[in-house]
Amino acid sequence: MDKVIKKCARDLGRNKNIDENLHRYAELALHYNGSMAYLKLAMEYYMFYETVSEEINPHISFIKDTLDAFNEIVEKFFNNHSSKQLLDKLSVIKKETTSKMQILTAYVDCFTVYEYIFNRLQYHFDKMDDMPEDAKFIEDVANYIFGTKDNVAINENIRFIIGQLPMRILRSKYFDIIRESVSVYKGSELESLKGFEYMFRTNAMLYKDKNMDIYFVEFKQVLDELRSLDYDNISKDLYRIYSGKAKASSTDLADISDLYMQLGKLINSVYIIILEKLHEEKPNDISSDALDAACTIIRGINLLFTEKDEDKLVRLSDFFDKIMGQQEEMQETIDTAEAVLDETVNAHSNAIKRLGLMEKFTALKQMSLLASSSTFAEIDKKTEDTKVTAKMADDTAARLISEVKELFKNSSRMFRRAVMANTIDKMPVFFNNPQEVANYISSSLAQCDDDAEKYASKEIIMHAIKEN
Repeated sequence: MDKVIKKCARDLGRNKNIDENLHRYAELALHYNGSMAYLKLAMEYYMFYETVSEEINPHISFIKDTLDAFNEIVEKFFNNHSSKQLLDKLSVIKKETTSKMQILTAYVDCFTVYEYIFNRLQYHFDKMDDMPEDAKFIEDVANYIFGTKDNVAINENIRFIIGQLPMRILRSKYFDIIRESVSVYKGSELESLKGFEYMFRTNAMLYKDKNMDIYFVEFKQVLDELRSLDYDNISKDLYRIYSGKAKASSTDLADISDLYMQLGKLINSVYIIILEKLHEEKPNDISSDALDAACTIIRGINLLFTEKDEDKLVRLSDFFDKIMGQQEEMQETIDTAEAVLDETVNAHSNAIKRLGLMEKFTALKQMSLLASSSTFAEIDKKTEDTKVTAKMADDTAARLISEVKELFKNSSRMFRRAVMANTIDKMPVFFNNPQEVANYISSSLAQCDDDAEKYASKEIIMHAIKEN
């Protein structure tokens, strides 16, 4: 770990040499974030090229235009084009990629609903083997749920189980659960409630995006077909045809989403590099050998996307020896800097403005988000310092319930149950003690008079228990 940045962080917390330490902290934090981005980009760009060149993923055509635009930005960056202009172009393709990923996510959630339906229909047509009786099953499930003292893990286990059990709760009870789930956000940040609302909409097939009529329309056509089926009276032939279509579409969506996820990470790394370039006052603190090696790999891969020289790819792999082992220590330094970033900005905002460092600290916050696991988070989104009032929560719940009621109109029982299952396991646990959990499991099984559905639910749950 860099001892200087650690000392800066400590001294700023003690209000010691504020001006000097703010300058030094910003300078070092920017350089370390930029350095890490070079290393990540070198490794991820290399692996991404292998995915593309070896056609490991069969859906490369979906990202071709975006990838071409990205490669052009990388090329121009290393040829010293204006960093500001390149960042503007990169922002455009980042937003486009994020928009497409949101559409893909909505499609994935839609097909999850239909996969749920087809899983419950499977044993109307396939042979059922032996499965534990209800009493033994309930005992096994209870041991699985409460086999840990970690409350977070227990709640995750409960949500998984209720999402897989036969869905037999009344719609009125389901709507009450929605109200209760939304009420949890009263007094919290408005962004948290909006996040819940977005999650609920995608999982309930309520998410609408005008670009769904432009991008990935082949999946919309399949969904239209699936929506038109009568699942309560489906024939074996139709089951085979459309369960196959749903499974194939889910596989394709997973492959395409994986490409956008990889591309999103590459875009974020380049974004950090350009941000660092815009605000740098001196060269990177990373060792020159490692930086040179990372740049050689990045420029080499960039050329390979147009030259297709496989021998060159093999030669580039030799440079990884020079960057291996650099990331762990560097990440420790970055973590130290990020741990006090918000506190530093809040405590010393006046000094930061006076010293003209606000843009650098804003860049650091953006870098932190870009390097996080939230690949598609909006980095320039203005946060609302608004608390959720009781009326806001009530209005949100009423709006969601109204949309669900409309969705359920003229829908089959299987469809309604699938939507309920795909959303109820994302909401806060609504049980107060283990006995209520056991009662719910028992009631769910007792009320299910469809042996095939009960068998399928048990099979999925027992498989998960064995895996753990």
